[in-house]
Amino acid sequence: MTVWQALWEKMAPELWLTLSGFFIFTLDMILPRLPKRNYGILTIFAFLGALVLLGWQVNKLPLPGAEPEESQRIVFWLTSAFAADRLAIFFKFAILIGALLVALVTVDYAERQIGFARAEFYGILVFAVVALCFMASAVELITLFLAIEFASIASYILAAYMRDDPKSSEAGLKYFLVGATTTAVALYGMSLVYGTTGTTQLYEIAEKLTPSLGERGPAFSVHAFAMLGLFLMLAMLGFKVSMVPVHGWAPDAYEGAPTPITAFLSVASKAAGMAAFLRVLAAGFGPASTGWQFVLAFLSFVTMTFGNLGALWQRNIKRLMAYSSIAQVGYLLIGIAAFTTTDWAILTGQRAAQSTDMGLPGILYFVIGYAFANMAAFAVIIWVEHSLGSSEIEDYDGLAQRSPLAATVLTVAFLSLIGIPPLAGFFGKFFLFGAAINSGLAWLAIAGVVNSVISAAYYLEVVRRMFFLQPKRVEPVTSTFLVSSTAVIGVLGAFMLGIFVNPAFQWAQNSLYDIVKLVSR
Repeated sequence: MTVWQALWEKMAPELWLTLSGFFIFTLDMILPRLPKRNYGILTIFAFLGALVLLGWQVNKLPLPGAEPEESQRIVFWLTSAFAADRLAIFFKFAILIGALLVALVTVDYAERQIGFARAEFYGILVFAVVALCFMASAVELITLFLAIEFASIASYILAAYMRDDPKSSEAGLKYFLVGATTTAVALYGMSLVYGTTGTTQLYEIAEKLTPSLGERGPAFSVHAFAMLGLFLMLAMLGFKVSMVPVHGWAPDAYEGAPTPITAFLSVASKAAGMAAFLRVLAAGFGPASTGWQFVLAFLSFVTMTFGNLGALWQRNIKRLMAYSSIAQVGYLLIGIAAFTTTDWAILTGQRAAQSTDMGLPGILYFVIGYAFANMAAFAVIIWVEHSLGSSEIEDYDGLAQRSPLAATVLTVAFLSLIGIPPLAGFFGKFFLFGAAINSGLAWLAIAGVVNSVISAAYYLEVVRRMFFLQPKRVEPVTSTFLVSSTAVIGVLGAFMLGIFVNPAFQWAQNSLYDIVKLVSR
């Protein structure tokens, strides 16, 4: 196999998206009078093409447990910094699905709300997705850091893109300031990890932290500086997913950014952030889980509680979704906090996953379900914002009378986010809470259930306004085909994941098998 063949085989979606991004910029320079809507269509096809290439990559992967040497060749590539494994493909699917749905709602929004440099807007969006895909595949700290920074810089620009809107400028500035601070802290943490282990490669770090493998699992002997470095790195990882205490940027950024970019930060960016969390904590520092499990369980509890309590007092729907997003991260962190030696055995291929192993695959399932439900909600938010020019919650009064489809879609999306069966959100929480109970963190599962009840208060308040209050404004609530289609696709995705929960969960379990390659094996 030549270098170029290997490059295409391992990085086909990333290469396709990179060429698409450059094509958008170049075409705009060559044909400046080309209707800008065409660039939105090109972006949609770019993400569709990346999904097709991702499906092609799946056929190149060996079955779990088959031909270890072939699996090693596919997983480790680009000087062991880039992984083209099942876990990367799963998260890239979530990222690209989220990006595709964002692109669908962006076309009409950009035509009305963004009056300048629309081609650049789409090009930057494509390159942001490239960086997120690299985050999902990065198995080395410097590569991960560069991917996060690339994605963050593109996100700063997109959040502040509406330069004549003071809220958009404020969103980009706050996002940038928090991101720059967490970057500095994380770099110092990486230096401590490198100084302790002598490597920045995640699986080599796992090797250093695994002195011996016995019947009871790894012997957990970890240098204190390595754990300190990990905790400092959590600042950057937590910033990417808006985890408490590095969540302060989210409400203002969500409110001020163009609404499709708010959806992008909430869905695609969060999926990539959880991929980085899994790579670093589970795959890299899995043998040292006794050192970080309680800290992460505490952060999970604080994050979900703060997010849900903060959402209760919001009067702007985008700020409500920001706090909701923070709370959802708290639920996701339960799956990592519930990490056990059994999970480590699955990651290293020592045993196959069973139905009771719900923590890590529960995270993957939850991410996909959350992506569909959240995009459905944001499609309706764009729907209403386009018609009424406002994102205040009181403008949703009587929405069911003016647009029954929009009200129904938003209701179903909120029910999934609450965790009502048979929608995907219910099963995602079931897996995560069950993992917490199985790992001895019953108190965290109880906290998750209580927080889900709290979340029902603010979600159902919006539903009550839509169906039981009279509209305060008489303007019709109309939508374009792309926006309404995205909303319907979102709720159908959340519903179908709940109906076909077993195949989806099995896919998530298979994506985790044997992703850690230790020399000692």
